[in-house]
Amino acid sequence: MVFQNKIQILALLETRISGSRADKIIRNLGFDSYFIREATRFSGGIWLLWNKCDSDVAILLDEHQFVHSKVNWLASGKEEFLTFVYGSPRRVDKRCLWENLRSIGSTIGSDWVVLGDFNAFLEKSEKQGGREVCWGSVQEFSSCLSDCNLSDLGFAGPNFTWKRGRLQERLDRVVGNNSWILNYPNRSVHHLLFNGTDHRPILLKDETQVYGAGGSKPFRFLAAWLTDDGFGEVVDSCWKQNLAWNEAKDKFHLETSFWHLNIFKEMHKRKKQLQGRLRGLETELSRCPRDSLERLHKELWQELNTIFVQEELTWFQRARCKWLAFGDKNSKFFHSATVARLRRNKVLALRKEGGIERKTQAS
Repeated sequence: MVFQNKIQILALLETRISGSRADKIIRNLGFDSYFIREATRFSGGIWLLWNKCDSDVAILLDEHQFVHSKVNWLASGKEEFLTFVYGSPRRVDKRCLWENLRSIGSTIGSDWVVLGDFNAFLEKSEKQGGREVCWGSVQEFSSCLSDCNLSDLGFAGPNFTWKRGRLQERLDRVVGNNSWILNYPNRSVHHLLFNGTDHRPILLKDETQVYGAGGSKPFRFLAAWLTDDGFGEVVDSCWKQNLAWNEAKDKFHLETSFWHLNIFKEMHKRKKQLQGRLRGLETELSRCPRDSLERLHKELWQELNTIFVQEELTWFQRARCKWLAFGDKNSKFFHSATVARLRRNKVLALRKEGGIERKTQAS
């Protein structure tokens, strides 16, 4: 998820772990800087992770229910205040959170966005199943946002961000002040697919980001092919014929390239199709939960996870690092190693005999 969405700052909420185990998990995620608000026993916990090459993050204030920071984006030079929230499910504790946000809001005169798990509702429609929404709690949350001049930024995707059985709720959201909304018009909020937890990841995305496309690649054997049952048939068709070694090698090169482009590479299209079906299923489940749809959702997730494994293996090999098949997976690290090697190989300028440099886009 971090690699696919090119996450620059990652906040993990309700982590419930700390100490050496937390340090190990953070290292495996591939970020070089982090701040941890420790969990209290098995309750709460907020982790903030970023890379120094992308942003300069200063932690200004942290409490049990939030971490308040100031972020300087190095590429654009812009600054903004980011507050990451994990609201307690207890109403009395949430009142303390609302007062803390009011206190922070009174000191901010520039761009400010607050995001995370508020454990609170703004409308009765944000809950499906279970007890009715407490109207008094709704008014307290709404009053806090109004006092802080914060507005809900909306979202793209299914309506609910938390699910347990037939109970579904929108507990996670992003809110920003008027200054932030005016200065970041291309930012949008997305409710991503459930990814092994009962909360959806929430993505605050900059729609203006553009990433360059890669060039053509020479033939290389990819270990990820071994995860596909059809690859064995391709090998048999090339090497079990009465051909000279060179002829068999050339045939294997040709047949494998054709199979990769027309069969295996379809996994990227299949991934998008599966993600689209899962989004549709989750939208339907949010409206009308059914056991048959739950079973289909589980089956599609298993198929999608197989594709994720294939993608990770591909990045492992492209990084040219020592790796063991299906070992400790960390696609972020291997992707970074691959990109660093490609940058070293890229020609940025040519020098003429007279010493004048000429810029080029060749690679």
